Amino acid sequence: MLLAACGGGNDAKEQKIEDYAAQHGVDADVELDAKGEVKSVTVNNGMGAMVGDNLDLPDGFPGDIHVSDNWSVMSTSRIPQSGFIVTAMTGASVEDTASEIREKMIANGWAVENEDQPNEMMTQMGFTKDNRVANFNLLNTGGRLNIQLSTMTRPR
Repeated sequence: MLLAACGGGNDAKEQKIEDYAAQHGVDADVELDAKGEVKSVTVNNGMGAMVGDNLDLPDGFPGDIHVSDNWSVMSTSRIPQSGFIVTAMTGASVEDTASEIREKMIANGWAVENEDQPNEMMTQMGFTKDNRVANFNLLNTGGRLNIQLSTMTRPR
């Protein structure tokens, strides 16, 4: 209470960060955690981009696309053609993560369209279902595994 009365506190800190972003032409909403650290930033660009740590999936994200509870979702955004881009991190291995994705996606009715390992640091996996596509890129960064997922409806 005392911090809020003195112009401090989370609301004032959030507003200061949002005002700074606005000075650079970015319309953003900042959410801080109980410790006053940035929990997430939503960039209001018409696509609903969000960055942070352990984020929830955006409203409307398809329930039949696998995103493991063991992944820390770092960013989400909407893309045209009813799609999403999700970036996550995990401490699991490429092999275990790829196996889990393949197993869960097939169980959810998706067909494997392609799997490729263009180099030792990257594994690519593509899936199709009805008129939708889901692509996973697994990037081994030498400590944690970066997972980039994009999904969309194919244009007709």
